[in-house]
Amino acid sequence: MPFDISSTLLQLLSLDAIPGFETPVADVIQPLLAQGAISTRRDVLGNVIAQYGSQDPDALRVMVFAHMDEVGFMVRKIEPGGFIRFERVGGPAQITMSGSTVTLQGSKGPVSGCIGIKSYHFSKGDERTQQPAIDQLWIDIGAASKQDALDMGINIGTPITLYNPPRKLGNNLICSKALDNRLGCTALVGLADKIADKPLDITLFIVAAVQEEFNIRGILPVLNTVRPDMTIGIDITPSCDTPDLSDYADLVINQGPGITCLNYHGRGTLAGLITTPKVIHWLESTAAQHQIPVQREVAPGVITESGYIQLQQDGILCAGLSIPCRYTHSPSEVASLNDLQHCIDLLAHLVLAQAETFPISAKSARSAS
Repeated sequence: MPFDISSTLLQLLSLDAIPGFETPVADVIQPLLAQGAISTRRDVLGNVIAQYGSQDPDALRVMVFAHMDEVGFMVRKIEPGGFIRFERVGGPAQITMSGSTVTLQGSKGPVSGCIGIKSYHFSKGDERTQQPAIDQLWIDIGAASKQDALDMGINIGTPITLYNPPRKLGNNLICSKALDNRLGCTALVGLADKIADKPLDITLFIVAAVQEEFNIRGILPVLNTVRPDMTIGIDITPSCDTPDLSDYADLVINQGPGITCLNYHGRGTLAGLITTPKVIHWLESTAAQHQIPVQREVAPGVITESGYIQLQQDGILCAGLSIPCRYTHSPSEVASLNDLQHCIDLLAHLVLAQAETFPISAKSARSAS
């Protein structure tokens, strides 16, 4: 079937895949990437790797990637009364948790639940206005006892995802859980479709990666076999057009993908990406040549796999394209299908270009090795 941006995204959004449990997404995306690929495979961790283009061993090797997993939770304890205590996996926005609906991927099939909240009528003082700590929260699946929950297929370690079926909003926007990063996954499929019947001057690897939301490093084993000279990462980034962020930055929805100038994670292990000017110029000049709108982004608090990829081998040149997204890591993320299409179009023009137009050559990359 021909690629359709809306139906592909909706199909991927219907799936549940916290870090370490990406198989449902991989099972859908691998055959989609296989159309026109030289080969596809899945590694031990579950990364999907598809190869296209030149098979010349001296060709420039470029990897385009996006992660398949979404933020969520995991069952930590089952109370005697059947209520579920849970732990965050990744960074779901804690302020949105109470009252949210969730899906537990039980051994006997999906189980619906809701995150409990103290009844408003009996709440006092700060209880009405402040989000409880996660160890004070629970999930109600309707179980009458611990054994009842076990009989429903729920156990310690059961993965849990937010539940919010996608809905179309005005101006070609979409609202759903897991737009981070099923938008990026859709971009990979769209790119594969655009290049399926075209010759490439480069060797291209499209990678759907695992465990970004957990440790940001699930893609690293791929580098040992792909050995890319350059990578382009596709992810979301916060859109700053809402009342709370309108004075923070210029990147907004419906103005094209963002070009990462800088991102970093300031908590815990320090890591991030400062994109070299020649890469930014390459992305912007290609976009301008083909009349594709793009924006620049500086995003402290955001981190992607590129922060670690760039330090592998003898150093890897990294670029990042970001799709603006409102209400990130909440059950109701919002993004633009227009921005997603512009991202796909730009990626196609980048990888279909002659190798000499890239900001690095295979010779210079491998001479460093």
